[in-house]
Amino acid sequence: MEFILNSRKYSIQNHELYINYLMVDNYFRNRYSRYDYDIEFDFITPLLSKEKVEFEDILEGTEVLEELIEKEELNFIPMGLKIDEKPERKFDITYQDIVFRDVLVGEAIPLIIALSTLLNYKPTLSLTQIEEELEHFIGQFRSYNKENIE
Repeated sequence: MEFILNSRKYSIQNHELYINYLMVDNYFRNRYSRYDYDIEFDFITPLLSKEKVEFEDILEGTEVLEELIEKEELNFIPMGLKIDEKPERKFDITYQDIVFRDVLVGEAIPLIIALSTLLNYKPTLSLTQIEEELEHFIGQFRSYNKENIE
């Protein structure tokens, strides 16, 4: 999948996007979030019912994701999102007054998916609550990566 944001072209493999959705779904579904939300991605649920996940299962889920995006039933890039690329494969991601600095390349898409999900959540959340949740999300994401890298 390719998309243009701030006059710059970005790309991500569709199955990688699906895996990013899987990570965000896990964060909310398993209550790692700071606040309690009823957030689950229906297109992820069939994968979770499998005893053993094969790469073919990821590809099947990816096809469903592609269809949702094609039908414009799912959009992970909120209007007004701004991404500034920095050295060392880092980004500053801005949405209105919310700014995340030095977001690593592997954190950017999950953060954007979580942002989009929270912006579309009903009842509507304040930008302050969304910012707090996303700060917690990045903290959880980084602590998981740190624990599993060391």
